[in-house]
Amino acid sequence: MASTVPSSSLERAAGSEFDRIERLLGGIARRRAALEAQLAELEAEASALQERQRLLQLLVPAAGGASGTRDAPPITAGKLVKGRALRQVAGRLLWELQRDGEIHYREWFERVMAAGYAVGGKEPAATFLTNVRDSPAVARGSRAGYYRLDPASGERVAQQLGEVHAELADVSGMLDKARHSGAPVEAADRLRAHRDALAQRIRRLELDARELEAIFARESDSDRADAPGDLRVA
Repeated sequence: MASTVPSSSLERAAGSEFDRIERLLGGIARRRAALEAQLAELEAEASALQERQRLLQLLVPAAGGASGTRDAPPITAGKLVKGRALRQVAGRLLWELQRDGEIHYREWFERVMAAGYAVGGKEPAATFLTNVRDSPAVARGSRAGYYRLDPASGERVAQQLGEVHAELADVSGMLDKARHSGAPVEAADRLRAHRDALAQRIRRLELDARELEAIFARESDSDRADAPGDLRVA
């Protein structure tokens, strides 16, 4: 029996439906990736808060409640981390292990895995390297493949934030003057574009500052714990 050849109109309809489904699937994949990234950020933030609870309990047992034995809920092993969450987890772990000493990225990756975290991608070690070397806390080591943490990065980011805020204030003032002085529309548009770019840069720097705080905050905790008379109980 001869096979039935679909009509051209049916082929067009099928092709259009196929393309529509492809777009929907792509949207679902993007939404899933965004949700996974948000979940990873929340898990990293929860981990940092739980660790601070543990440190407070060590310093002041009564801070854990009436019994002083309340434990923070454990972090589930094998948690997938990516982006800034991965950088915070990796940076915090390395800072605890060896401060600003150099380490090969594969050893660093293996230590993060051993701590109970997972990294996605076809080549997780490569994914790990791509992420951590973009961290504002990370500097290249003296040998190929080696990296270290730079505790001075927080001061640099804070300085950059101050400079960009000052520039934003100047540009905003210039934009206000342009509006009231009847300056050409093109000039005002350029100022608005510059202002928006500065605001976006400030948002990125603020995220960098929070990332650095999450990585290096424990230095101040340990310093306070070691300093005599620094901890005051009312």
